[in-house]
Amino acid sequence: MSDKQDILAELKQGNTAVLKGLPPSVAMSYGLALQAEVGQAKDSPIDNEAVATAMLGRIKEKEN
Repeated sequence: MSDKQDILAELKQGNTAVLKGLPPSVAMSYGLALQAEVGQAKDSPIDNEAVATAMLGRIKEKEN
Protein backbone atom coordinates (compact mmCIF):
# COMPACT_ATOMS: atom_id res chain seq x y z
CA MET A 1 0.00 0.00 0.00
CA SER A 2 1.79 3.09 -1.20
CA ASP A 3 -0.92 5.44 -2.36
CA LYS A 4 -1.54 8.29 0.06
CA GLN A 5 -5.32 8.06 -0.32
CA ASP A 6 -5.27 4.32 0.43
CA ILE A 7 -3.22 4.90 3.57
CA LEU A 8 -5.53 7.70 4.69
CA ALA A 9 -8.55 5.46 4.06
CA GLU A 10 -7.02 2.73 6.23
CA LEU A 11 -6.22 5.24 8.98
CA LYS A 12 -9.82 6.48 8.93
CA GLN A 13 -10.88 2.90 9.64
CA GLY A 14 -8.49 2.76 12.59
CA ASN A 15 -5.83 0.61 10.92
CA THR A 16 -2.59 2.13 12.22
CA ALA A 17 -0.58 -0.88 11.04
CA VAL A 18 -0.19 0.86 7.68
CA LEU A 19 2.23 3.25 9.38
CA LYS A 20 4.63 0.50 10.48
CA GLY A 21 8.04 0.80 8.92
CA LEU A 22 7.52 4.38 7.76
CA PRO A 23 9.92 7.08 8.95
CA PRO A 24 8.42 9.06 11.86
CA SER A 25 8.23 12.24 9.79
CA VAL A 26 6.19 10.46 7.09
CA ALA A 27 3.87 8.87 9.65
CA MET A 28 3.37 12.27 11.27
CA SER A 29 2.53 13.81 7.88
CA TYR A 30 -0.21 11.21 7.40
CA GLY A 31 -1.57 12.03 10.84
CA LEU A 32 -1.66 15.73 10.01
CA ALA A 33 -3.29 15.04 6.64
CA LEU A 34 -5.95 12.95 8.37
CA GLN A 35 -6.60 15.70 10.91
CA ALA A 36 -6.90 18.25 8.11
CA GLU A 37 -9.42 16.06 6.27
CA VAL A 38 -11.66 15.70 9.29
CA GLY A 39 -11.27 19.33 10.29
CA GLN A 40 -9.35 18.89 13.51
CA ALA A 41 -5.98 20.27 12.47
CA LYS A 42 -4.44 22.62 15.00
CA ASP A 43 -1.66 25.11 14.50
CA SER A 44 1.64 23.39 15.06
CA PRO A 45 4.06 24.80 17.61
CA ILE A 46 6.87 23.42 15.44
CA ASP A 47 8.97 25.99 13.62
CA ASN A 48 9.26 24.48 10.13
CA GLU A 49 12.22 26.65 9.20
CA ALA A 50 14.15 25.55 12.31
CA VAL A 51 13.38 21.88 11.53
CA ALA A 52 14.57 22.28 7.94
CA THR A 53 17.79 23.98 9.09
CA ALA A 54 18.45 21.24 11.64
CA MET A 55 17.83 18.48 9.10
CA LEU A 56 20.16 20.08 6.56
CA GLY A 57 22.81 20.35 9.27
CA ARG A 58 22.51 16.65 10.09
CA ILE A 59 22.70 15.68 6.42
CA LYS A 60 25.88 17.72 6.03
CA GLU A 61 27.35 16.06 9.15
CA LYS A 62 26.71 12.60 7.68
CA GLU A 63 28.34 13.57 4.39
CA ASN A 64 31.58 14.48 6.16
